[in-house]
Amino acid sequence: MKSLNFSCPVCGEPWDWEQVKDQIQLSQAQTTILEAQVQRILKEFPDRYKKCPICFCILTRPLDSTGQPCLFSSCAHCPHTHHFCWACLAPWLFSDEAGAGQCSNSSCYVVGTLLACDTVTEPSSALLGCPCFRACPQCLTLLPHTSNAAKHTVCLECGHAFCYVCLQDTAACPQEENEHYLPFCKGQKAERQWFVT
Repeated sequence: MKSLNFSCPVCGEPWDWEQVKDQIQLSQAQTTILEAQVQRILKEFPDRYKKCPICFCILTRPLDSTGQPCLFSSCAHCPHTHHFCWACLAPWLFSDEAGAGQCSNSSCYVVGTLLACDTVTEPSSALLGCPCFRACPQCLTLLPHTSNAAKHTVCLECGHAFCYVCLQDTAACPQEENEHYLPFCKGQKAERQWFVT
């Protein structure tokens, strides 16, 4: 499975993932496998698919009249119409009926990067599976994963020291040494960061 675009085999009407699951009879094991594939596709194609920030259903990025991806979207599954920024999922603001509007998040670029960046894939890295970018938990400056794979990092903007894996202060990070006498984080890997400023 490489796409989350589904349709009725009879009439061609678009279906979302929840409708597909309702229509086919799957065992729990099959459902688990397909859900993992859906999550992989969501991570692999963040410019094409997102989860609604309200109801968490899967949405396909809408295109404008010229076929270009829209900067914002809305969710037909939610009981109340709401528009949100495709990049950072914050509310989208319209200045007037004719205007294109703008994202309400002054940190849109930072959050958009945090939500869409690749993950660390180096098998020997202590950061395996972490996003390639994190925001400093104190000042929200965007910080890249460095090639030295150190799990503790220091923000160049404010000097705050924290664990790249669990995002806790360096002093509070639960850690152990591995077989190479290198410290690794025992804490829970923090999810991708999301915030509105």
